Amino acid sequence: MAESKEEKSGNIISQSAAVAGQLQTALKTGKQIAGAAKGAAAGPYGMAAAALWENRKLMIRILAAAIFLLMLPILFLLMLPALIFSQEGLDQADGNVWKDNQIIMENISDAEMVIEGILQKRHDEIIEQINAEILLLDEDCEYSIHDDFADEIVFESTLVISQFCASRREYSDIRLNELENLLEQNTAGIFSYTLDVTDKEVYDEQTDSTHMIEHYAYTVLYSGDTFFPDTVFRLTEEQETLANEYASNLHLFLMDTVYQVEVNPDLVPGATGNAAVDLALTKLGTPYSQALRNQEGYFDCSSFTYWVYSQLGIRLQHGGSNTAAAQGRYITENNLAVSYDDLSPGDLIFYSFETNGRYMNISHIAIYAGNGYVVDASSSRGEVVYRPLYGQNSIVLCGRPYTVT
Repeated sequence: MAESKEEKSGNIISQSAAVAGQLQTALKTGKQIAGAAKGAAAGPYGMAAAALWENRKLMIRILAAAIFLLMLPILFLLMLPALIFSQEGLDQADGNVWKDNQIIMENISDAEMVIEGILQKRHDEIIEQINAEILLLDEDCEYSIHDDFADEIVFESTLVISQFCASRREYSDIRLNELENLLEQNTAGIFSYTLDVTDKEVYDEQTDSTHMIEHYAYTVLYSGDTFFPDTVFRLTEEQETLANEYASNLHLFLMDTVYQVEVNPDLVPGATGNAAVDLALTKLGTPYSQALRNQEGYFDCSSFTYWVYSQLGIRLQHGGSNTAAAQGRYITENNLAVSYDDLSPGDLIFYSFETNGRYMNISHIAIYAGNGYVVDASSSRGEVVYRPLYGQNSIVLCGRPYTVT
């Protein structure tokens, strides 16, 4: 019986997966592919397809374009982590998923929900351990719990997804339930805690005297950055390299194809950026609070950047809002985006740690301070901090919110 059009379409990805599996040892995703894709006006495949149609004789152009279109699914499987194409394995993927951004974003969002759910479970388990210890303390002891992760657990979803895909030897093993099983089995210990016991002098009004008590300070720790590749996925050096290439290409795909960020090459760094950094550094240690973000003495990430640039006469807002996502829209709609490779002091760095439905899924913003450091209002640190630039795989936009004339 002849195959229907739907069956043929549905087989494109699974057939491509088989070919891609054979080619994967011969082809590398890495910088060559990512570098070539940077010039895409409509993403990696848009750039390549356009290139094939230029500077060739008519018959050669038509033949080359036809061959390239047939190769597109294979190239995508080689470039990007396969989990974004299907949660149930590539044999079950929609035949047109490689050109359907909505399906890809839904798959990424579902993977993030699985990762976040298990991390939250492990976090709650460590809090239960701490509370169990507290119940055993003497009545005259005091205690405190410092937990930077009570409100939010930040993880680089593109990197975790990429590490999982790189750890699987067969494309058929790349399924969402397989990722969930690995996380369930191997994340014990991703959260831990330290205990610091100190003597504290306490005044007793009834006896008008002082006495010493013990204070137990518990601090929750999270070791996700190295825990995932080393303990959860147990990556070899080659697999970790592949994971980083997947994450880089996925990041590039999101920027060029889904978000379609256009960099303005004419923006020149200047004194305004340096002044922004100087202002930002004066607020180190200011407490972080989303609830109190608009009150004096408190910042969240976006109210901090808004305050810095408002002192310089620049109002970072869109539609009356100054959230991180609104500031990102301000950057793109005013043609103020710059390349990550061209970051200069004062530039804004926008992060997406999750699919949150906001503009470009932006969830955090920082100010580049130069020399590989940023200044930002950190929810995990609980204050404005100066620290090394982090989370490169989660950066979706960089902007220079001023022009030099």
